[in-house]
Amino acid sequence: AASPARAAVSPRMGLLPKTLAEFWGAHAAAWAATTAFFAVSVSVGGGAGWVLSALLSALSATSLSLAVLLGRNREEAGVALSLTASAYFTGTSALLHAAAATVATAAAGTAWLGLMRRLRTWHALLAAGSLGFAIKAANKDRAFGGAAGTRGLPLPTLALINSAAGAKMGEALAASLREEAARRADGGEAPLEVVNLEDVPPREALRSFGERHPQYRVLVCGGDGSVAWVLGEVEQLDAPYRPAVAILPLGTGNDMSRVLGWGKYFRPQSLRARLAALSLSRVALLDRWGVAGSLPDGREQLVMSNYLSIGVDARASLNWARLKAAAPALFSLRLLAKLWYIVLGTPELLLRSHRDLPSRLTLTCDGQRIPLPRRCQGLMVCNTPSYGGGSDLWDPTQGAPLPSRDRMQTEAVPPAADDGVLEIVCVTGVFHLAQTLAGFSNAVRLAQGREVSIEVEGSGVPLQVDGEPFGVASSGVSSLGPFSLTLRRLGTSLMLRAPAGGIDAADGEAGPSAVEGAMADGLISHEVREELLEKMARAS
Repeated sequence: AASPARAAVSPRMGLLPKTLAEFWGAHAAAWAATTAFFAVSVSVGGGAGWVLSALLSALSATSLSLAVLLGRNREEAGVALSLTASAYFTGTSALLHAAAATVATAAAGTAWLGLMRRLRTWHALLAAGSLGFAIKAANKDRAFGGAAGTRGLPLPTLALINSAAGAKMGEALAASLREEAARRADGGEAPLEVVNLEDVPPREALRSFGERHPQYRVLVCGGDGSVAWVLGEVEQLDAPYRPAVAILPLGTGNDMSRVLGWGKYFRPQSLRARLAALSLSRVALLDRWGVAGSLPDGREQLVMSNYLSIGVDARASLNWARLKAAAPALFSLRLLAKLWYIVLGTPELLLRSHRDLPSRLTLTCDGQRIPLPRRCQGLMVCNTPSYGGGSDLWDPTQGAPLPSRDRMQTEAVPPAADDGVLEIVCVTGVFHLAQTLAGFSNAVRLAQGREVSIEVEGSGVPLQVDGEPFGVASSGVSSLGPFSLTLRRLGTSLMLRAPAGGIDAADGEAGPSAVEGAMADGLISHEVREELLEKMARAS
């Protein structure tokens, strides 16, 4: 019988491709069926038809083999898979070009000529896109890791699930986690409690679990927005013990998960290994930044963990969020969620709605006015080195083929999520933004600082913080009025970083487990625990 986790996924969802590899595999399967049909058709004529039939049969078998390999692969878009797909689509495009040339010479073939040319163009685009994914995977689509140690101490775990995040895998994940919780209860292991954030708010879940377990950890199952939400509630806890927070990525970009080494997406087959890795993880610190001022939607303050953006990128995020609110079924798959961002951002190639941003935006960093480049159409302020799904906009050593000019007036320091310093960059348009996100280029570096102020004049300039844009409930961008804001560091959150060897590692860091064990034995206080963990995080 199917497990509850699998039963929660509808049959329709199970038939659709969930990753690029499955999409490529489905495409190869379609060509296998098509060439097999033509192989049978041309064999009827005998003679030369048998030779063509044999060639088509070989092509059909090759396509079918590739379809099986791609469809069964668990990776989303690795370098090898992307290069394989690019080579396959390039070869198919060449075959279609030759076929179109042959049909063009036949008087009876004009009806097919237009179709073949369209198919040739489509496959050429697929080849170029697959090559772009290969470059992105090689250069920027990575997790950020650390060093190893020894086996750790198991602690009670509170799993908070946002079932609406990303591709909406939350329901299936919750069923699997509850099975694991029952297994642990039967075996007398450290407790695991599963809470759906749509049913119970995080503050109530944290308070209830903390009353029953003096020491524990939190596992947030969701995207960056879910992580930020839970971190805010942890900071508001009226209790001496502050739990460390780990991440199971269910969102679209999952930048915080990448930074902490938990990966860019979640596969159900990895659940048991991920839970085991929690006891082997290291501690890490995350700066939390207060965003205060006259913000859109009547807001006056909020907290930022990852980044904020103004202009062209925020506009694409706003259109994406509005479409998702209006038609959530269009975002049921991770692949489609990423595709819609590209589709909704493409019109800016012609519109260039924010070409006047330098004249409307005033940027101040640590009391110094920072001029914007004349062609700037988007501004980003980053706390972490991962932006927009794994892209490092700041790092000058990333080796991008088309590096941007550096506008820094002082010597740059390596970015970190716990150094109390923000990185400020800009892009010159949607094409430059696409280049940076794909790994072909990097953003223009403007400044680094501990206090950043931004003032925008006039209406129609979008703003997003941690992937959550303002103005989703309104229509158009003209409803977005002028705004001003200042970013100042509020403090740090205690996070868990994945073991250096990945989620399948057999060993982890010894220090955090020793600290938790000492507190459990009454040897140190809550205050000493936090001080020791913070020192370990900064030393790693």
